[in-house]
Amino acid sequence: MENFIIRIEMLENGYTVEVPDVEAINKKEAAAAKEKGHTSSDRVYTGDCTEKKVAKTTGEVLSIVKNALANLPESEYADAFDEASAKETK
Repeated sequence: MENFIIRIEMLENGYTVEVPDVEAINKKEAAAAKEKGHTSSDRVYTGDCTEKKVAKTTGEVLSIVKNALANLPESEYADAFDEASAKETK
């Protein structure tokens, strides 16, 4: 399962929001799939596939995060939620 990290940093006059760059992730995975000897079970490092955005208000931060979550693969998100929920309720 892929880990997608969203990072929010509070600045003196706003926020920086770092979200997964799904387009870059898809390109990297497609390039790896074309690579000789690569199988579908091989993991591709996508931790460097992020976009940094700036926001002035918390509403703008929430909008950026909401859009980022909407772009994540649904199955990954659902699986991650189920796994995290199971860990939290143990």
